[in-house]
Amino acid sequence: MNNVNIIGQIEGDATVAFASEDGAKKLYKFLLRVPRTYKKKNGELAEDLINIKCWSNSVDDEFSLHDQAFIGIEGRIQSFGNSEHSNYANEVLATKVVYLN
Repeated sequence: MNNVNIIGQIEGDATVAFASEDGAKKLYKFLLRVPRTYKKKNGELAEDLINIKCWSNSVDDEFSLHDQAFIGIEGRIQSFGNSEHSNYANEVLATKVVYLN
């Protein structure tokens, strides 16, 4: 089963990666900063930056996808890369995005 739930803070504003010809459907891309459960040697909290993609119909309010916004995401992990698996990456395709501020 491929399900993820993540709470984090958007790093930078979301960008439109794709828009339908009529502009009704858009694909947004952004980075989500998520804290880890431990601190680094220097005492700072460790964080992950996760690539997120979501369609406009999965977002409650498209204007909430701005820098430093706290959001919750429900979705799935998808992988992409070449066929030899020597160069691949993962991202989260969000099926629901909720603004938490």
